[in-house]
Amino acid sequence: MADAYVVLAGKLGYAESERLGKLLRRLMDKEEAEIVASLPCPVAELAQKLGKKEEKVNEMLKKLFEKGGIFMTSKGYQFARDIFQLHDATACDVRSDKVWGRELLDLWEDFLQAEWYADWAKIVQTWKMPLWRAIPARKAISKETKLLPSEDVEAILDKATRFALTSCSCRRVGTRCDSPVEVCLQVNRAAEYAITRGTGRELTKDEAMKIMDVAEKAGLVHSVFNGSVVANVICNCCADCCVFYYPLTKYGVLEKGVAKSRFQAEVDKVACDGCQTCVERCPFEAVDMVKIPGEKKLKAQIGSEKCFGCGVCAVGCDSEAIRLVEIRPPEYIPV
Repeated sequence: MADAYVVLAGKLGYAESERLGKLLRRLMDKEEAEIVASLPCPVAELAQKLGKKEEKVNEMLKKLFEKGGIFMTSKGYQFARDIFQLHDATACDVRSDKVWGRELLDLWEDFLQAEWYADWAKIVQTWKMPLWRAIPARKAISKETKLLPSEDVEAILDKATRFALTSCSCRRVGTRCDSPVEVCLQVNRAAEYAITRGTGRELTKDEAMKIMDVAEKAGLVHSVFNGSVVANVICNCCADCCVFYYPLTKYGVLEKGVAKSRFQAEVDKVACDGCQTCVERCPFEAVDMVKIPGEKKLKAQIGSEKCFGCGVCAVGCDSEAIRLVEIRPPEYIPV
């Protein structure tokens, strides 16, 4: 058969990439690559094709699944559908550090920076609707504010039946900030996948809520798929490492890939004590300090065009001078 690594890289759109080829060689040996390149395929047929016993093929498939190299679908095991899926599955697995140290993660960083980020931004630029969406921090919302189920962290968790916690693949690869890493919350089907693979730690609902509090305090942005369907994952993202926020900001197409929440931060100039914590915490550089007539201290001011309504600034404001206000109707969130 043709070089299996080239076949696999080609399925991801990078047949000529030496960087991706090197990454795939680190992830799987030649024998494993040949199996993956033959998928999807019934085990019996695959064993015959490769001249191996079915038991051996099943063992190898299980190992590849646990490593994040293949995924179980309705058609059986299949290779990753895109770079995004392979990145998230392989880079989140802290067990791999015992085998490769940072080698696999560094290979990811090299490939992303040199090739994929620019291509990713071009793809996102063609989208008619953002795939990802920021949702407001729970502690930034007043009790009287009515949230929709798909933008309410507590409502999402209330409807979930299973919870798991994984490490953030983006921060493990990027290492450009000191934000907590083990804060990527999987629910329902995604939780089942993480627990089955062994990459996720099962949580209770109360434990999951505490993770959301940890993320908010750390200044991370709650992010979900953009739609009214209740999420299978709540990512807690930073602007320094996230494969959405970081490269799309770098290439000036963030709003093509990430939708703002229905809210926007608003500052009470009287209550603001000019501490500038909000400036430091805002992932979108949406806060400036301005001179107010009659005031000695500079006061915070929100740039509406930059604000994503995440609430990170409000959570960190000790003087409680910032709040989120609803500026977009429920119809803003696509069905």
